[in-house]
Amino acid sequence: MEALLTAIVLWLSTTFNLPATFENPRVEFISATKMTALYSKSIGQHEQVAMVTNQSQPDVVSLYDHHAKTIYLLDGWNGKTPAELSILVHEMVHHLQTVGGLKFACPQEREELAYKAQERWLELFKHNLEQDFQLDPFSILVKSKCL
Repeated sequence: MEALLTAIVLWLSTTFNLPATFENPRVEFISATKMTALYSKSIGQHEQVAMVTNQSQPDVVSLYDHHAKTIYLLDGWNGKTPAELSILVHEMVHHLQTVGGLKFACPQEREELAYKAQERWLELFKHNLEQDFQLDPFSILVKSKCL
């Protein structure tokens, strides 16, 4: 996992000019039930950033806790597909934003670059967010703007 995180940091820092840091986050694998509970708790605190898919039935597939510097992935994640790896790319953007001390008007603003990086990663494999996660451009726009 450390080598994978380092490769993602290098790609993100060169592609999106994010600060390159090798202070990697902890990565934990948790159940869907625990993921949903963490997400529900974070909504009121505006502290964690989640990768939510499928607008009609929201599924939380990952979270980044900036206080604990921890990425939470669902049990069963193995990184063997471009889509699964893109989830890690998305959360690593949040980690680099946190470690780099980047400031945002609201938690949703952090999502703009995370989705852009995830989309660019998927394009390397001829995939996209709409195909793999049912996330259309308008949904991403709404998720990345302060309310």
